[in-house]
Amino acid sequence: MIQLKQFVFNPLRVNTWLLYDEDGNGILIDAAFSAHGEQMKLDTFLKDQQINLTYLLNTHGHFDHVMGTAAVKRIYNPQFLIHQDEMKLLETAVSQAAFFGLELSGEVPEPDAYLEHGQWLQAGEIRIQVLAVPGHSPGGVAFWVPQKRWLFTGDTLFAGGIGRTDLPGGSYERLMVSIREQLLVLDPETEVFPGHGPISTIGTEIMSNPFIIN
Repeated sequence: MIQLKQFVFNPLRVNTWLLYDEDGNGILIDAAFSAHGEQMKLDTFLKDQQINLTYLLNTHGHFDHVMGTAAVKRIYNPQFLIHQDEMKLLETAVSQAAFFGLELSGEVPEPDAYLEHGQWLQAGEIRIQVLAVPGHSPGGVAFWVPQKRWLFTGDTLFAGGIGRTDLPGGSYERLMVSIREQLLVLDPETEVFPGHGPISTIGTEIMSNPFIIN
C-alpha cells in the first residue's frame, strides 16, 4: 500500500511530499527544508519508517522548493531529477534565496537525469508519471499517481488559485494551457497536492477556482 506524508517547510511554507510503500521504497517531492530542525523532522520520519529514498523529484527550480536538495542528496543519495528547462533557476537558487534573506543547505547539485513529459518513474509499488506544465516556470512539471488518483502540482495549480507568472520565464498563457490540457482532463476525483496551501480535487477546481471558471 502506498502512503503519503506531508511536511511544511521554510518561511514560505512549501509542501514537501513523501510517498512510500510497505517495503520502504520512497520518493520525495520538493525538498524544501531550510532549518536543522526541519531536516530532523524528515530524517526522523525516514528512519522510523525505514524508508530508503529512491528519487528526489522537483516540480520546478524556484529556490523555496530546493532549499534542502543538497542535504537530501548528500545524506540519502537518491536520484535527483528535474526538467532541463529549470537549470537556469537551479544555477541562481542561492542568490534567489539570499535576496529573501534565506540560505540553502548548500549549492544545488547537478541533476542525475532530466524529467520528460510522459515519463514513468517507479520505486517499489509507487508509479509516477511526469506531466509537463510550463507557465509558472519554463520547465515546471506535475506528478500523477494514477493508482491513487494523486496529483502533485507544485506551483502550477492551487486550491482556489494558480501559480504566479510574473517571475522570469513565467507565462500566463502557457500556464493556462498547461492546466487545461494536462490537469483538468484528469478524473474529477483526483486529489490535488499543491506546492503551497491546502489539498483540493480536480473537480473542486473546475467548479470553483476563479481562474478556471471565468
